[in-house]
Amino acid sequence: MKIILDPGYEKAHTAIYELIKNYELAGETLYKGRNLVKHFHTEYGEWVVKRYKRPSILQRFIYTFFRKSKAERAFIFAQKLHSLNIETPQAIAYIEEKKCGLLSYCYFISTVSTYSSLYPILVEQSVYDQSLVKALAAFLKELHCKGFLHGDSNLDNILYKGNEETGFQFAVIDTNRSKFKENPTATECLNNFKRVTHRRDLLVDIVTQYAKLRDWNVPNSVNEAIKALDKFERKDDLKKMLIPKRTKKE
Repeated sequence: MKIILDPGYEKAHTAIYELIKNYELAGETLYKGRNLVKHFHTEYGEWVVKRYKRPSILQRFIYTFFRKSKAERAFIFAQKLHSLNIETPQAIAYIEEKKCGLLSYCYFISTVSTYSSLYPILVEQSVYDQSLVKALAAFLKELHCKGFLHGDSNLDNILYKGNEETGFQFAVIDTNRSKFKENPTATECLNNFKRVTHRRDLLVDIVTQYAKLRDWNVPNSVNEAIKALDKFERKDDLKKMLIPKRTKKE
């Protein structure tokens, strides 16, 4: 078992080793699907531990010899985001387990965020908070201007706290598929909106505010973002048709 720790948590090595050994039986399950996410109370504080889906044989070979694991990328990206003053849970450690010399499971451990998901307050509300939309657009502009393109920027992975009077603050999670690129183009930035939401009126409002902040042509920006979403949805629909949903085994 390979355990890489943030320097501030070097004394937690033994605790992390025991936690991973007992991962299946301990902790509170927060999400169980493609990946497994659990919450743990430890002597070092409250932690969120994400175990990524076991890769296929080909992926195990690639992750072992040619590419950083998802957990390692999440760990590195959290540190990079903090260096850019972008809020994300503190990275504590990443862990890699191997079987027959190849990567099997990998884990990412972080602190617990006190922020809330944007999804319920924006997507699920028939009338959403326009001040929050404007603040979110400003945050997305900040991310892009700092060269960060979130790999899965849906509104469950962008968290917030505060209100119009006190001001909104934002944080990002689930960043392992993201990219850092100096001065991303307008096309790259607008393409990055394709995962934000499938709710068209909301997406139009977010991109409209974003384009205004960047002094870009609003109709052209909205059109490009919607085209990116259309292409993404067609690709996703095709994938669902070609790859039947597997029955989950308990």
